[in-house]
Amino acid sequence: MHKAAAAKSETAVDHVAQAVREAVKEGRFAPGERLVVADVAQQYGVSVGPVREAIRRLVGEGVLDFTAHRGATVPAFTERDVRNIFQVREAIEGYAAKLAAENIHRADYAGRMTRLLARLRETVAAEPEVVAEVHQQFHDLLYEIAGNPVIREAAMRLTFPHNRPQFIGLMGRSRVEASLREHELVIDAILAGDALRAERAMRAHLYSGAIAVCEALESSRSGPPDPVREV
Repeated sequence: MHKAAAAKSETAVDHVAQAVREAVKEGRFAPGERLVVADVAQQYGVSVGPVREAIRRLVGEGVLDFTAHRGATVPAFTERDVRNIFQVREAIEGYAAKLAAENIHRADYAGRMTRLLARLRETVAAEPEVVAEVHQQFHDLLYEIAGNPVIREAAMRLTFPHNRPQFIGLMGRSRVEASLREHELVIDAILAGDALRAERAMRAHLYSGAIAVCEALESSRSGPPDPVREV
């Protein structure tokens, strides 16, 4: 009985954690918004216990912030935050691209990366949610090929906030197209097994990404963004 109750509770925690994770990713919880435990419990039809545990888990993942007086909130990023995060991402993901280039000829990595490049090209004009999903697939494959789980864990904590569809929507269609060209350079270097070029291309991509996100944050305060889709 106790095992069944524990399993049920854990299932509820998983459900709430995943639901809140997706809500933050998709912008349904806004940056700076406070998550009230009772409200979240009512929204997802669970008791407050699993909600508290889910929030603790998400704080540990970096999805939520926690302060003693406010409780759990959705992180709100400043331009300085973005620059700091992307500087670290340049180091981590640049190295991941280097390792991926060194490992690309193992297994079926080259074929999988080539197919993913085609997918990236197909979705360049898609809705922000689809673009974000395919971009995350690229990073997931990159970490897999790099073969270092510590890199993946560190990178995932940093990439989550900036892969959210609302950031892609804010940046607009031109940035999505530029990002595709940057991904093409990274993938071309990886497929060629050129580790140094792959690392440089990934660093350049992230440097451009930091500038684009900062500009999007600034423009979001002064007026509506350009749409991802042309009207």
